[in-house]
Amino acid sequence: MKKLFGVFLLLAVCVAAVGYFGFCRGETTVFEGYEVASTSSPFSVKVLDEEEGTVETKLFGLIGVSTEKAQKSEDREVLLGGFPLGLELDLKGLIVTGKAGVVTADGAVSPCENTDIRPGDVLVAIDGKSVGDDKAITEILNNKEGLPVELCILRGSETKKHTVFPAKDILSGNYRIGLTLQDSIAGIGTATFINPESGKYACLGHAIMSSDGNIVRIDGGKIFNAYISGSVKGKIGKTGELTGTFNSKSASIGTIESNCKYGNFGLYTGNKESLETVKIGGRLSVKPGKAQIYSTVQGTEQRYYDIEIIKVNEQSSPSDKSMVIRITDKKLIELTGGIVQGMSGSPIIQNGKLVGAVTHVFTSDPTKGYGIYADWMYQLTEND
Repeated sequence: MKKLFGVFLLLAVCVAAVGYFGFCRGETTVFEGYEVASTSSPFSVKVLDEEEGTVETKLFGLIGVSTEKAQKSEDREVLLGGFPLGLELDLKGLIVTGKAGVVTADGAVSPCENTDIRPGDVLVAIDGKSVGDDKAITEILNNKEGLPVELCILRGSETKKHTVFPAKDILSGNYRIGLTLQDSIAGIGTATFINPESGKYACLGHAIMSSDGNIVRIDGGKIFNAYISGSVKGKIGKTGELTGTFNSKSASIGTIESNCKYGNFGLYTGNKESLETVKIGGRLSVKPGKAQIYSTVQGTEQRYYDIEIIKVNEQSSPSDKSMVIRITDKKLIELTGGIVQGMSGSPIIQNGKLVGAVTHVFTSDPTKGYGIYADWMYQLTEND
């Protein structure tokens, strides 16, 4: 009899758990000041840690079903983005873009030819001295007058050391190491929102990566107003892109403080008067169904475009690829083919709330892509 009861209880737990995870997703309620998934008997909810916002769901008040951090239910309002940004990121070190020959009095030589230095590596120091531009490199090399120097190269999280002999360029009279280097990265992305309390903004929804697939380490940067002049349509197997311009010599509208897995973040100092106010929708409220993105694909005017959220992923801690979306708006498909580069960061709106941002496009179908929950981006814009 006891065995039979145990089997029955186990079966009840499994059925109830399936019911909880299968049917409660997307329905939310407020419990003791926190936004949680809607539950009914035999489930109960208890706040374990008010400061951390840890909430536990139990079955029959005895069996723990889930424990996660819940979002406080007070209205979180932000200023809606959707407008294009010109991004100029200053780098920690110099990105290697290639190897080059140096024309000397004895002919052309390539000091780094026999090293494994490759595009995407970052030159951070020479003989222990940090380098951030060509002027700093020239000064160090000229002081060595052709003697060997040690290059400190960063590849991802790995540090490599290479000893090379600089060569004297016959045209300039300066010593060279035979590397072509880049001291900044520039591009166009889309603002997601501005936190009115901290003044911080979020954009992109993903990191800016180097050619070798690593997150670019930055030493600050600036954002500028940008203009979208057109687009290259996305096709199956080939990602499209927005084409646009910005003037990095003009007045900036903010700083770039962070380039991380969840986007670019910094302080926004531009005009906020024309921006809409919108509430953040917690990740528990996001569900498959109709939604919109708010983006700029022509000029400087933001517009709403229809999409469908076709899949949502359970995430209890910050992560990318929170949801899968599909563009359904015929006008947007006609203009861009779907999601294209430059649209990253475009806000995703569902039921009048900001629930996420566009991050990636599927190369197999440009009308589909990933989005990240607004929850994760919002956390990085709160006051320290």
